Amino acid sequence: MQLARVQRRLASVGAGNIPFTLGTSSIWHRSAAGSSFTGLVRLLNNGGNGWQDFAQGKEHFGEADLAFDLVFTAKASVLDPRQPPVPQATLVRRDPGTNLVLDHQGCDDRLGGPADLSCPMVLDFDLSAVPGDSVNPKTPLVINSAAAAAPGFTGPLASPLPAASGEGPGIADDLLDQACGGTLTEFDTHVFEILARTIVPSTCFTLGDSICGNAENPGGVDPEGFNLAIFRAADPHLYRVNIYPYQYLCEDNGDCYSIAGPFALELRVNWDAQGRLTNGSVRVLPKCRAGQTLDCSIPFVFSGNLGIVLVPPIFPGQEEEEQSAFRGAPYLDLSPVRSQQVLAATINWAKLLQGTALNQP
Repeated sequence: MQLARVQRRLASVGAGNIPFTLGTSSIWHRSAAGSSFTGLVRLLNNGGNGWQDFAQGKEHFGEADLAFDLVFTAKASVLDPRQPPVPQATLVRRDPGTNLVLDHQGCDDRLGGPADLSCPMVLDFDLSAVPGDSVNPKTPLVINSAAAAAPGFTGPLASPLPAASGEGPGIADDLLDQACGGTLTEFDTHVFEILARTIVPSTCFTLGDSICGNAENPGGVDPEGFNLAIFRAADPHLYRVNIYPYQYLCEDNGDCYSIAGPFALELRVNWDAQGRLTNGSVRVLPKCRAGQTLDCSIPFVFSGNLGIVLVPPIFPGQEEEEQSAFRGAPYLDLSPVRSQQVLAATINWAKLLQGTALNQP
């Protein structure tokens, strides 16, 4: 539940048209202390025709990442010594896990098209009492993936914002600085990162229409971003990922930001004596019953479809998820049409992570 409150305050966006440059932001606990989190933003660009026929393995996309840590302190001193210590939040970029880029002409063009991965991306965290529009937070912490200042440009993309700290009522109201207890191992955090690097949700994987693009309309884009809360179940081999889609499409009343979910995934992860992941499975937890809020999935309320695919992690110099990655890839289809639903799949983790140090704990 603490992760659910944290993710509600997160939103990531790239350069281009805001509704179509929303990122996928994963968040998980760094330790059982409960006040320290790690995360990863993945910004995708389909190149104008990436969302093709998933079943035939024609999907592909480019990706840029922004790695970050989020730390809460219950009592931090302030400059004025007459004031008592206050709860504080610090959001910091982890450069070794980030695609650092330079701002340039066109990066601030909010009338443009899909995400431009050559431009910096921005991650917002809202410290207000009640988070509303997390794309434009009331009490913001903001970092970006800018490598250096861009002369002649202004705005959140123009200068490097590697860290931010601040105070706000949301820390206390959502109990973000409090420990949750339980057991969390170093191996768990290793698995959390693997899940963040391989799970890709999209409304377009299984929905080839005028929104997402097809052979007749190759210029479509994914209309939603996603927040992922990653944690472990009581069984040490069971992991959970709650997926929260969010949109930035304005209604007549002026409301633009909306969030739904979660769609709850349960993953079984097996490993060998050396700690290398071997095989496993993933399934969608059943739809919530009346009054149920935990360990269940909320019916999809946005575009009507959600596809989830597991693909190998990208690496520097190969930020393109090529078509070959989708052939035979584990996937789920949360279509509202029962006959089209795929709610469980097997996973060959050894194959998915081959050639990477992610499977060398």
